[in-house]
Amino acid sequence: MNRNKIARLIGILFIIQMAAAVSSYSIILEPILYSSDYLNALSSNANMVRLAMLLDLLCGAAVFGIAILFYPILKQTSERIALWYVGQRLTELVGFMISGLLLLTVLKISLQMGDVTETQATQLETTAYYLRNARGNVQNIALLVYCLGAWSLYGLLFYIRLIPRFISIWGLIAVTLLFIEILANVYDTTAGGMMIMMPLGLNEIFLGIWLIVKGFNREV
Repeated sequence: MNRNKIARLIGILFIIQMAAAVSSYSIILEPILYSSDYLNALSSNANMVRLAMLLDLLCGAAVFGIAILFYPILKQTSERIALWYVGQRLTELVGFMISGLLLLTVLKISLQMGDVTETQATQLETTAYYLRNARGNVQNIALLVYCLGAWSLYGLLFYIRLIPRFISIWGLIAVTLLFIEILANVYDTTAGGMMIMMPLGLNEIFLGIWLIVKGFNREV
C-alpha cells in the first residue's frame, strides 16, 4: 500500500473515531448515565445505550487501526516509539472493551429493578453505582495511557515533519490539556471539563481532514 493511501486511511480513521466517541458520550451516554435517576434512564433508553457501547467499540477499533497503519512509517525513524504507539492504542481498545462490558452490566441491573424486592433493589443500586464508577476509572486510565502515546506520536511527527509542524505543536498542547483534565478527574474534580478537552478533538478532526486531502509531507 502506498503512502498516500495509508495517509487517507489514517485520516478516515481519525474522523471515524472522533465521530464515534462524540456520538457515544456527548450525545447518548452523558445525559443518561449521569442523570440523577440514571437507572431508570438506562432502562428507558436500553437500545440507545447498546448503540453507544457499539460506537465505543468502533472507536476502539479505529484507534488501534490508526496505530497499525502508522507503524511501518514511524518505525523508519524510531521502531521503539512505533511499537509503544501500537501498544498504547491496543491498551485503549482493551479499555473500550472493559468499559463496554461494565456499561452492559449496569444496563442489565437497570432492567431488573422492577422485578426485585425493595431490599434487593437497594443492593442492586449500590452494585450499579460502583460498576458505573469502575467504568469511569477504566476510561481515565485508558486516557492517561493515550496521553503518553500521543505525546510520543506528536513529538515524532514534529521531528520528522511528516505533517505540518503547527499540527504537531497543536496536538502536543491539546494532549497536555487533556492530561491535566484527566488527572483532575482522578481526584474527583475538573480543570475545565469539555472546554479543556475540545482542542484535542478539533486537532484530531483537523489532522484527519489534512491527511485525507493533503496526505503526508514527504518521505521520512
